[in-house]
Amino acid sequence: MTRRFLLILTIVLIGTFYFTPQPKAEAFDPVTLAILTPLAIQGAKILAPYVIRGLKNVALVGLRSGKYFIKIFLIPFGLLECIITPWRISTGISHLGQGFLGLFCFAGNICLIPFAIFGIGV
Repeated sequence: MTRRFLLILTIVLIGTFYFTPQPKAEAFDPVTLAILTPLAIQGAKILAPYVIRGLKNVALVGLRSGKYFIKIFLIPFGLLECIITPWRISTGISHLGQGFLGLFCFAGNICLIPFAIFGIGV
């Protein structure tokens, strides 16, 4: 496939999906709503423990992400240590390393949040 073909295909697809009319929202009639309400309540009762477990897992990963987010602030602190106090350069480099490691761990934990709903990576 050439670049020209991909460009033309992209323009045609964008034009097709941009200019097609959007479907109108239609409300449920009261009879359908009355019939489906007991089923929805039963489904909510069955799924409640799983939803609560998923929210708990997301909260745990979120707290772990917060811990790594705080470590990101070691980057400017380590940089200041390296510049202002050159006799403590080893400590400054250590703080820089911990800050960059915290940055990558934070990004990784943020990427894990959707999977944490199912208990992966907790």
